[in-house]
Amino acid sequence: MGPIPSYGAGSHVLLFPFMSKGHTVPLIHLAQILLRRSISVTVVTTPANHSFMAESLNGTVASIVTLPFPTATNIPAGVESTDKLPSMGLPLFYEFSTATSAMQPHFEQLLETLVPRVSFMVTDGFLWWTLHSAKKFRIPRLVYFGMSCYSTSLCMEARSSKILSGPQPDHD
Repeated sequence: MGPIPSYGAGSHVLLFPFMSKGHTVPLIHLAQILLRRSISVTVVTTPANHSFMAESLNGTVASIVTLPFPTATNIPAGVESTDKLPSMGLPLFYEFSTATSAMQPHFEQLLETLVPRVSFMVTDGFLWWTLHSAKKFRIPRLVYFGMSCYSTSLCMEARSSKILSGPQPDHD
């Protein structure tokens, strides 16, 4: 492994949150921190989420780029955020989440054309397919999870220890 690159003023960071307010708001805060450090920021969103993003980043020099949200069989037209889903039940949420992968060609076209070139990106864990795009363009990618560090650590520990697998006693 080579030397770890240093990022600072003059760097260009791309932020791509999942289309859910709980995932978007923390990345908006990150954008504001990066901007205060003279780092260029481009935030990726969808047409229906653009106004929320623009209002949240009002007064900053962050760039906001919209990519079309794909149509999905059971997702009503114009629904591009989980808070607009008729239900957060598994079938609809799963379809919504997996539909985002159809954005990958548009995302890669964006990566090819952004100037200055993206130094690194921070993308939501639900946007798993951005890892493939990052590798394709040799752009370092950090994954972001909308959950807190505590809940993420707890889930990882429960999975590795298998504490929740198998039958559970009535008193637990």
